[in-house]
Amino acid sequence: MKKLLITCGTLFALSASLPAFAEDPVGDWTGSIEGMIRLNIFFTKTPSGQHEVNIISPDDDKETIKADKVEAGENFMRFSIAKYNANYEAKWDETQKAWLGTWTQGQSLKLKLTRLDAEALAAQTQRRPQEEAIAKSPRNYSSKDVSFQNAKVKISLAGTLTLPQGKGPFPAVVLVHGSGPNDRDETIKDHKFFLVLADHLSTQGIAVLRYDKRGIAASTGDYKSATTFDFADDAQAAVDYLRTHSEINQDKLGVIGHSEGGLIAPMLAANNPKLKFIVLMAGPGVRTDAVLLEQSRLTLLANGESQAEVEKAQKVFREAYSIMNSGADDKTISERLKAYFDQAEKNGDLDKGAGAKQLSRLERPWFRAFIKYDPAPTLAKVKQATLVLNGELDLQVPAKMNLDGIRANMKANKNVVIKELPKLNHLFQTATTGSSAEYGKIDETLSPTALEAMSGWILQQ
Repeated sequence: MKKLLITCGTLFALSASLPAFAEDPVGDWTGSIEGMIRLNIFFTKTPSGQHEVNIISPDDDKETIKADKVEAGENFMRFSIAKYNANYEAKWDETQKAWLGTWTQGQSLKLKLTRLDAEALAAQTQRRPQEEAIAKSPRNYSSKDVSFQNAKVKISLAGTLTLPQGKGPFPAVVLVHGSGPNDRDETIKDHKFFLVLADHLSTQGIAVLRYDKRGIAASTGDYKSATTFDFADDAQAAVDYLRTHSEINQDKLGVIGHSEGGLIAPMLAANNPKLKFIVLMAGPGVRTDAVLLEQSRLTLLANGESQAEVEKAQKVFREAYSIMNSGADDKTISERLKAYFDQAEKNGDLDKGAGAKQLSRLERPWFRAFIKYDPAPTLAKVKQATLVLNGELDLQVPAKMNLDGIRANMKANKNVVIKELPKLNHLFQTATTGSSAEYGKIDETLSPTALEAMSGWILQQ
């Protein structure tokens, strides 16, 4: 369940439930982690009397995760998952006929579980009509697996190149992922985001290269130690690879970046005058610490947290990010963060034990680099044609603050088109609230409005 933790500051969690006055919680249970992600908990007992727990998220990649340690008794359960540094404990509530528990994984979150019957399980099955159409219908383009090198660090990146029918040369784009361990399709909540995007663009006559991130799927390299700047080097290697293809029109070669990829695309454009255009899909336009704070605020509010709890969380992380941006060396920053989180636990601003887990998260090489980044200077250097898209309901890279930032930072570039697309979320799906809890529940993988806005604009360049 690789999305148990998501990047850019949002943390998911788990918990469970039991029948009335039962001796143990054997059975199938379902619920949502504070409204964010659904989990199905399958609690069984072996012939020898040992309890076992298996967990599947219908909103994620549907991988089955087995708990390592399981304890259960009359009206209580607890289990842990060492792989994700996670643990859960819950008690049965007879009034609500549900397990009420807390999942701890960097922070503590609530999950209420109720019985999962056959009807409820069937209702969870989501269709992916856009992906189904790609699989079933003949396409008017060719698709082949390719690999290319990032010679700078001697790694091999694996991907897929789709080429329209005909002689060419064709306009072309490289797709650059958002944060997280993404494969070439940028698979999120069982949606193959980049597959649908590549299919649409190549159907319209545009060649597309998409690839697995370093250390993910068929690509080599170390994902865990990589930063945004390392991923930018990989994206540049993808652009360089397309420059070796005679089928590609070198005068109409661009980059589409989603989320973190929307930080990376301007980096490539600023350093590569020959790049023709860039498209920013939910790209940050202000400092990344400001984006994370606003993302956290909106997400907590969407999940029903009180204003007081939201303000407490904002205070904790505003100070933590300030420490990280103080200019001190890494050792000093770690010491200051530890002291601060210890005090936050004593003050009741963080749950006991949460400080160490937050420290581990913030000390990751990726996070250390990401939290310090200000896109303003790079955006100001971009001379190429730029299409900027944001969903009105985006809670991860909120539209207004980031579009305003991009508009201000790119004011010298007269070939910039900025659009806020109504009713779309961070994944550019047609949504209701924009909450990440909706991602897997929505059948649509990528809005036709967003697809047509991109292909139409690119073909005009």
